[in-house]
Parts: sequence; C-alpha cells; structure tokens
Amino acid sequence: MLRSSTWTQALAAARTQVPLLLVLTSAALATACKTGPDLSTDYGQTARENYELATGEFEDRDWDEAIAYADFVRIRFPFSRYAVEAELLVARAEFAQANYLTAQDGFKQFYKLHPTHKHVQNGWCAYMAAVSAYMNAPEGMALLPPHYQRDQAQLQEALVELAYFFDHYSGSSLEPFALKLRDEIKRRLLEHELYVARFYLDRDVPEAAIGRLENAHKNYPGIGLDAEVLFLLGLTYLRMDEVELSRSTFSELQSQHPRHHHGRQARLYLKYIYKTFGPADPNRKRPDRSPPRPVSPPRPKLKDTEPEKQPKDRGKPQSSRAAGSL
Repeated sequence: MLRSSTWTQALAAARTQVPLLLVLTSAALATACKTGPDLSTDYGQTARENYELATGEFEDRDWDEAIAYADFVRIRFPFSRYAVEAELLVARAEFAQANYLTAQDGFKQFYKLHPTHKHVQNGWCAYMAAVSAYMNAPEGMALLPPHYQRDQAQLQEALVELAYFFDHYSGSSLEPFALKLRDEIKRRLLEHELYVARFYLDRDVPEAAIGRLENAHKNYPGIGLDAEVLFLLGLTYLRMDEVELSRSTFSELQSQHPRHHHGRQARLYLKYIYKTFGPADPNRKRPDRSPPRPVSPPRPKLKDTEPEKQPKDRGKPQSSRAAGSL
C-alpha cells in the first residue's frame, strides 16, 4: 500500500536527515531501566548524560522511556543545547508510536520555536508535520467504512502542511518525497469527491453532484482518475439539460482518453447528443442554475391583546321589570 510506503519513506528520512548527535556509552546503557527511569538512580547528572540515555532508549525502540529521559532534559536543563535536541526526539518518538496528532504538533512547534536549527532549515520538520497529518487520516479497515466515506479533515490539514513546506523549502532534498505525498493525498480526496457525487446521482439529485464534479475537475487533474471525472461530469451536465457543456466535456474525454472505456462511451454520447439536439449551438438556452431563494415563513397573526370587555350589567341585580315578571 502507498500508505505503508509513505511510512517507510518518513522513517528513512528520519534516519538520514536526523543522525543522532551522540552515541550511547556502555555505562549509560547499563543504567537504563525498562520499567521507567527513577529520579534517584536512573537519571544522569548532566544534560548530556540524560540525552544519551534518551537516544539509547530511542534506538532500542523503547519510546516511553526515551520520552521520559528527553522530557527530563527539557525540564531540568532548559538552556542546554541538548534541550533543543530533546524536543525533536520527543516528536520523533511520538511519531514512532503512531501518536500522529501529538507528533504533528511537536514538529510544528519545533520549527516555529527553532527556525535556525539545521533540520528546520532543510525542511525536514515541516515535511514530518505533513506526514504526521497524513498518517492520522482514517484508513479503511475491517468492519469500518472505506477511507473515502469518512472524514477528510486530516487530509486537508496535510495539504496545508505541504503548502507550507513548498512555500518555504521548495528545492530541498525532501521535495520529491513531498510531491509524492501530495499526489497521494489528492488522489484520496478525489476518491471522496467522486463517492459523494455518485451518492447524489444515485438519488437523482444532479444539482448537488455537479459542484463536487466541477471541483474535482478543476483541483485534482493528473491524479489518474481524469477519465472517470470527465465521464461523470458530462453525464451530469446532460441530466441537467446543460447540452453544450455536456457536449464539450464528452469531446474533451474522447480526445484526451481515446483508448479508455469511458472515452469509447463518450463517442456514443456525442452521437446521441447530435442526433437529439443537433449541432453545437453556443446560443442555446441554458437552465437556471441559480440557488433557490429561501421562502420566509408566514408571519404569525397578531392576537387581540386588549382585555376582554365585560358586559355592563354583569354583576348587577336584575332589572325591576325582570323581577316583576317573577
């Protein structure tokens, strides 16, 4: 899967772009405790000693202890140069544990706070923030809906992170990896757009599908699904009586993808359009596609707020005439 390859690329970049500053000494390895460092016995006396312990635990894939030692360096020795390296080590350990949201925040905070660091200047931290956002996006699993039916907010956020990378670090050695990641993110977003468009088309609501398809045609070209997008777009235009737009869309599909099965279908639709509506007519009347205007609810009728008038003779004794009749 491409997602797995992206994970491999990210880890490879982590190893090649962020070499460990120090090698773990045998004495430090002997003092490491796998059940968590103890303040009185396991922590070193200096920032360097504790950072070496942190890097050693990181190499041993003991992420929790690596974070514990690195946090100790950051808190106990905040002005040491090892405190800066410890911050980056924490973000890497969170990424390795698949805590991608925490890792993303860690990489973003690092490149904002330490702009002169070499792994900020070469774009590695910005790239890893984008990878973390991508890895945090939902993935299709058993008993769960496929990824294109689920929330795409994290993929959108990964695109934002990549836009920052390309704005600040274009031309770096990591740009080829970032381009591949951007293509994969756009492919998954395009699959989501097509899924939503088909959902509306199956329910005979082409007006709701057309926006998705026009957005897909404009924003996600060259992903490998262009023929699918053009075919659905031309079909939706035809269902909306947008005859000339449908004709031009099917013509584009036929010319750009003549060997694709949708390209062959486009020829049939072009024949149908010509037979039914005649030759192209740029002055053909188009349907009204303006959004419907909301109708204001009727105003409630005003009720009479005056107090009910009481009869003048209520509460008074009967007249003498009525009394005489008794």
